[in-house]
Parts: sequence; structure tokens; C-alpha cells
Amino acid sequence: MKCPLCGNLIDSTNLNRCVRFPICPGFIDEETLTIQSIQEYVVFDLETTGFNKKEDRIIEIGAIKVKNGRVVDRFSTLCAPIKGGKPMYISAKITEVTGIKNVDLLNQIPESEAVKNFMCWLGESKISVAHNGLKFDIPFLKEACKRSNVEFKFTHILDTMLLSKALNYVNNGNIPNNKQETLARYFGVDYQAHRAVNDCEALLKIFDKLKNDAKNINFSLKKI
Repeated sequence: MKCPLCGNLIDSTNLNRCVRFPICPGFIDEETLTIQSIQEYVVFDLETTGFNKKEDRIIEIGAIKVKNGRVVDRFSTLCAPIKGGKPMYISAKITEVTGIKNVDLLNQIPESEAVKNFMCWLGESKISVAHNGLKFDIPFLKEACKRSNVEFKFTHILDTMLLSKALNYVNNGNIPNNKQETLARYFGVDYQAHRAVNDCEALLKIFDKLKNDAKNINFSLKKI
């Protein structure tokens, strides 16, 4: 993130003040982070055995780390779903949607290790970007971290579904709904649903398009 006054970096270890503090008094108020103010964020996506954050498990995590408009790193892992010490089996429907088969998850690291690795990989990155992430990905990841006794590090989310709704694409007749695949078609982005890494690559391109359209609106991130 950059100082809104002088453009230098923000020191997240010093109350989000400018690195030139006290020479520059600029700071970022975490309660009012906006799409225009973020310079570092992580686009991420989960694939899961189902939609129940307590009963289901993560089977894949994909993420892309962006700093100052440049992709600086990627994260990708499959993980074995385990519940009560026993392996879970994914349904034919989940395989149809994701392309992930039960055999693909054999000998993969467990969910607990995967979320630990992901949180370590985040480093100082605290801002997440995900599609429908406020209702699905964030609660699911939080629950997985809780199960695994792993610190959840994200502090804010920019939900691209909410951003799309704020831009009124549906009400203006541009698109029939705010699904990621619909936005991908609208913006001409190649989208191979629903593997996590592919979703992240597509969402990053969609987010760039959304940001261009959002220059004249004040869209705040959600604290999580």
C-alpha cells in the first residue's frame, strides 16, 4: 500500500503510517480501505468437497500475489480431505465441476498442512481478492484455519462479486448475472472453471477490468 499523501510505502508494522513518519503524517485507515488505495493483494480461490464450511473440506488452494500492479508470486496446492481422522471422498458432482478426482488427492498433504503453508506464503499480505469470497471462500478458509490451529492472516477482502454489483452491470443490461464466468465472457477473458489456479488467473484479469470501470466510484473493502 502507498501513502495517500506522498506516495511512499505504508509501514504495516507501525499503525499503517507512512514510512517517512513523522516527516509525513500520512496513513491508511483500515476501516476505509478502497480499491484505489491498495497496492498489494492476493487473489485466491478454493475448491472444496461441498458448501458446508464445518462438514466439508478444502481440496485445492490457488492464489496469486500482486504488488504495485505486478504478479510477484503464485501458490497452488491440492490437499487430501480428512474428517475425523478418515479420508473423505469427493462426489461425482464435484469432480464434474472441478475436474478433480479422488485419485488425484491420494498422497496429497492434508488440509491442515495446506492452510498452514498458505498462511505462511502470504507473508505480510493482508488483503484478499476473491469472487463471492465474503460469503464462501473467507468463511471456509477461516474455519479450516480454526480446525488446524493456524492463524488466519487476511484482514480485508475485496469481493469482486460485490464490486460487479456496485458497478450495476446487471441493472444496466450489460450482463444477466454477476457470476465469474459471466464476467469473463463479458470482458473477453479465457475462463476454465473451476480449478483454483485457473480461477485465480481469470479473476486477476477480470479484476483489472473492474478497476478501470470503478475509477469514479468509492468502493470500500470489507474488514474480516
